[in-house]
Amino acid sequence: MLALSGMQMHGQRVLIVGVGGIGAPTAKICAQCGAEVLLADLRAPTAIASELKAKYQAQTSAYAVDIGSSDSIRTLCASAKNIDGLVITSGILPEETTLLPGTSEWEESFSRVFNINVRGPMMLAQLVLTEMISRSSGRIVIIGSIAGRNGGLLSGAQYAASKGALHAFVRWLALRAAPHGIPVNAVAPGATATPMLATRNVDIRKIPLGRLAEPIEIARVVALLASPAASYMHGAIVDVNGGAFFG
Repeated sequence: MLALSGMQMHGQRVLIVGVGGIGAPTAKICAQCGAEVLLADLRAPTAIASELKAKYQAQTSAYAVDIGSSDSIRTLCASAKNIDGLVITSGILPEETTLLPGTSEWEESFSRVFNINVRGPMMLAQLVLTEMISRSSGRIVIIGSIAGRNGGLLSGAQYAASKGALHAFVRWLALRAAPHGIPVNAVAPGATATPMLATRNVDIRKIPLGRLAEPIEIARVVALLASPAASYMHGAIVDVNGGAFFG
């Protein structure tokens, strides 16, 4: 598994926020590479933390965080300090394609999607970056989406717009982190077999490889960007989508 010596993460503290889909296999790879892994989700993922500790002898911690709550984000940042790598995978994909713009349901969905998919990650990343800058060390990886590139395969307008905004934020943050030697990148997955898509019908005819991605296939790229091996990648939105979009 440790094919690249640059992916050795011994002595590194990696905080992964959102472990329900891509986050869990990313945590496993980071643990295999020797990192101390800090896991955060809406409910503290203690079971995954215990598994990583038992299987890989990794140092682990588990935290509860509501990415849509400023107070919860501040509490997490106060508890999880000296972070060498931040990975944000959290997000929501609601059923919004039938919502009529301007209705109360549309307004509620819009606020919720942008609060969780954009505002929360922006706040968390900037707070962690401030701490990283004080040490002139760190790496940040944020999960975007093919929807932010081409509108997606099944997403509604609000989700697609939220991921496009997140991609723009990654570039903005990268410009400000670069003088401090802190890489900031994003991964834009295509349709992936995570719980988020468990009840959705994806037209795989639109995917040249003819199948959904497995979470581990996205996690490998995320872990690479969170490691010293990707030290010269900066401000990139890395497409991993089975050929559904490239540009």
